[in-house]
Amino acid sequence: MTQDGHTIGAPTEVLDHYHTYGRREGEEDFPNTLISGISTFLGARVIPPVKDQLVDAGVKAAVLGMPWEGTNTCRPGASYGPRAIRRATEHYLSYHGEFQVDLFDTLGLADCGDVAIVPGNARRTFDRAERCITEIYEAGAFPIIFGGDDSCPIPVTSAMSKLIDGKMGYIQMDSHMDTAEDVAGEKLNHACPVSRTAELPNMDPTNLALVGINGPLNPRKEREYVDRTGIQMITIWDIDEWGIDKTIERILEIAWNGTDGVVLHTDLDVLDQAYTSGVTTPETGGLTPREVIKMIRAFVREGVEAYVITECSPVHDLANKAARVATRLALDALGVRANPQGTGRV
Repeated sequence: MTQDGHTIGAPTEVLDHYHTYGRREGEEDFPNTLISGISTFLGARVIPPVKDQLVDAGVKAAVLGMPWEGTNTCRPGASYGPRAIRRATEHYLSYHGEFQVDLFDTLGLADCGDVAIVPGNARRTFDRAERCITEIYEAGAFPIIFGGDDSCPIPVTSAMSKLIDGKMGYIQMDSHMDTAEDVAGEKLNHACPVSRTAELPNMDPTNLALVGINGPLNPRKEREYVDRTGIQMITIWDIDEWGIDKTIERILEIAWNGTDGVVLHTDLDVLDQAYTSGVTTPETGGLTPREVIKMIRAFVREGVEAYVITECSPVHDLANKAARVATRLALDALGVRANPQGTGRV
């Protein structure tokens, strides 16, 4: 034994005794994301949401956390969603086997960290989120945003409406309409993301698709707003009657009809609570993960400018199922971006 602790005759490792992040440094290395490393999304490098830095690093896709639930009126815990989703990537590698593509090599995938939340102040928090999203998009990268409660799409669509040159389409996959004009006078509530989006200057409500609406928790005034504005609603029972393929065709007709860019939102409660019990407002009778995966793949292949996933609330989910579903949706969206011609099959 030498003074520095090495066994005599044993090979000496130089500068490879640790990994700053979880990604492998070479093909022979053990995939450290499985057990260790800083908990970034998929073990991706951390690059702040600053345009010049993202451009210099060649980033074509980036994730951004928005741990905000300051407007939540239901079960708490969604502020822990981004962290739970990152941790749920620990048993995955950067190579997507169903699209035969490495997300690091092809997309230069980066983790931009989290929006700096201002507790109790939605407007200031949302302004910060908009700046982050704008920096990512203007760097030429595809932003995936992890909420947070269901108000998180508000800054996403607000930012993207300014960045898309022309009309914008919007898809909200959700058990609930979220078309309240306000909640006790609060217009940035988690029940308002669709109404705030419908009001944007380059948003025609007929290009707004509500997908998977299901359950008793859909108030009369929210339905009246849908009917009054011309928002296109596809309920779980429509999907049950039409099947997934026809449903996808109908959504493509709605969101891409004369638009120049589409924003996609998945509220995890659109899935049946058997698959995503760890959400803010679980519902029975929702979609299956495979149905949602198929839809996400079709939408991203058609062309999505930004994707936001909300309502992961791990404090209600010991098995972390909701976070794992969110991870899979994000990975498949990235897989399609990286290899649009891929079959999506091993």
